[in-house]
Amino acid sequence: MKLDLSNIFNEQKQLDLKIQKNHNVSYDMVSNKLIVALAVELGELANEVRCFKFWSFKPASSKETIIEEYADGIHFITSISIMHSISPIFEVSHEVCKLDNEQLSCKFKELFDLISTLNNPADIKIWYVKYIELGFALGFDINDIIEAYQVKHQKNIDRQNNNY
Repeated sequence: MKLDLSNIFNEQKQLDLKIQKNHNVSYDMVSNKLIVALAVELGELANEVRCFKFWSFKPASSKETIIEEYADGIHFITSISIMHSISPIFEVSHEVCKLDNEQLSCKFKELFDLISTLNNPADIKIWYVKYIELGFALGFDINDIIEAYQVKHQKNIDRQNNNY
């Protein structure tokens, strides 16, 4: 399915400009930090999903907690995409099917493996699509993802307005 994330890209660009102004930085100055931040957020998401924790019986966190962590990743991959002038239009598989822990662990590992390629525009686009598809695999639809982004986006704007 064709997915147009122009609204998310526009909102993120405005937030990025506010952060850049508030902290006297540019995309060039923080490009590596954005990739590290994305890797950290991906780890935090995996930690809440708990799919890799074969040693534990504790279930995954709530859907609300998981999608909030997921939305953090959308913020960072969108900033990276904007920095590299990636089009906000993506072709994604629309299959929304929850995966078992082994399949989810494989999806997370694939995204971790590709983190180091996020200086290449073609790989950024691939990573973004795989991240959206991870959201689907976690049981979210595109409306859930957009809504979670917007909620977290407002929280991030409030943080910048309050000298976070």
